[in-house]
Amino acid sequence: MRLIRGMAASLAVGAAMGAAAAVVNSVPLLLGEGGRARADRGAWSQTAEFASLILDSGWAWATMAVAVGWLVSRGLRPVVGVLAGALAGCVALIDATVVYEVVPMLFPFHQGFGWGQMPFWLVASVVLGLPLGAVGAIIRRPGPVGILATLVAPVGAALNMVVLPPPAESPVADSVMLTVWGAAATATVLVLAFAVCARRRGDRDSGAIVRAGALDDNFGGVVSGS
Repeated sequence: MRLIRGMAASLAVGAAMGAAAAVVNSVPLLLGEGGRARADRGAWSQTAEFASLILDSGWAWATMAVAVGWLVSRGLRPVVGVLAGALAGCVALIDATVVYEVVPMLFPFHQGFGWGQMPFWLVASVVLGLPLGAVGAIIRRPGPVGILATLVAPVGAALNMVVLPPPAESPVADSVMLTVWGAAATATVLVLAFAVCARRRGDRDSGAIVRAGALDDNFGGVVSGS
């Protein structure tokens, strides 16, 4: 039952991601500004473009797959959790891809359904969704493995801005890059800070256990000696 709820949540997250990306992409057309240069569009179109450059980026979709993998693996045994997370990442990306293509059909300016690049992205959803979902499940593991898995999303976002930056002609491109880099850097620092705190707390707990054991041994020796 827990796994079924997790997959249902993955479908919901994927549908929300695909719908949100499709809607913000369509805002300039809905406002009748599709034919204008990007710099000449109004505030709502500029805001929508900012959201579009984030929601329509590879790192955002990859982060979604990692997130659902983490979500679905909760309370499951490690191996089962990784398998469930991998499946969830795949399902969420496929769902998001389908919804992304279907939602624009609801708008009057849409010319009808066309497959376009959809088959390519469906295959990519399977190929990339499985490992990304598994990474999300591995986040729950303690130690360096879990820390490295947690860093996949922020590091991937930063690299995405280097390898595939927002289009230079967009007036919000710099703002998007600064936002993503800032968020990625903040997330990385927080992950490492929590890891250091957890390590120190574990060392203190281990030291307390050792000291308690030594006290017990000493007390036991005094009692037996008396």
